[in-house]
Amino acid sequence: MIDHNNLEEYRDPMNYDLEFGGETNKHDFYLEMAKSNPGKVLDLACGTGMTTIHLARAGIDITGVDIATSMLAYARVKAEGLPVEFIEADARTFESDHRYAMIYLTGNAFQAFLSDEDQKALLHTVHELLEPGGLFVFETRNPEGCDLSDEGEEVWGTFVDIEGVTVKVSGTQTYDAATQVMHWFTIRDWGYKQTNSRIACRFTDNATLHNLLTSQNFTIEHQYADWDKTPFTPLAASIVSVCRKN
Repeated sequence: MIDHNNLEEYRDPMNYDLEFGGETNKHDFYLEMAKSNPGKVLDLACGTGMTTIHLARAGIDITGVDIATSMLAYARVKAEGLPVEFIEADARTFESDHRYAMIYLTGNAFQAFLSDEDQKALLHTVHELLEPGGLFVFETRNPEGCDLSDEGEEVWGTFVDIEGVTVKVSGTQTYDAATQVMHWFTIRDWGYKQTNSRIACRFTDNATLHNLLTSQNFTIEHQYADWDKTPFTPLAASIVSVCRKN
């Protein structure tokens, strides 16, 4: 079942890109991974296609899948003229006649799968769609390296929107330790208007992640702390996992 609250962050795709689009080293990391394992690539939970389009421009045969209609509509506009397909579907149930050399999730999209059942359904999809020995790459925030304490409203930063207006971003966070789910409430203030959105993300610790991937027939080949391939340490803020289908 889709948690529609978790799609609220994706109602304004053009400004989404302006707020979150600066991680070019991330795009290069996934491009390097794709080149190291030649063949078709699938970007699950691709959003507006920031990474998808970067790979397509480099000649990678790639397809993007996402559940958010508005994000895909903007992805298609940005990708005009490129040989890339965008498909609206739920990553937990997506089926295809194609088999892929590499499948990846980025933007911490793995954390949008909030239950054990959701995570297993996602990994089943990935396993089914990968070629034998195919590569599965994704990142997730590391709970051991993040502040999970409850917080009242704090200023998180600013960005400049499509009309050149500086938008102040603030919000609150509330963590449910029993479910490992963080609930963020985000407030964006334009001065003349304000918008609110909610999103929930699951923080899976690395030991649980290892057990989950092993149980779903993946082998973890590498784990990094960032896009520069810094070796993972227990207190790193991120876990970037490079896995192989068994």
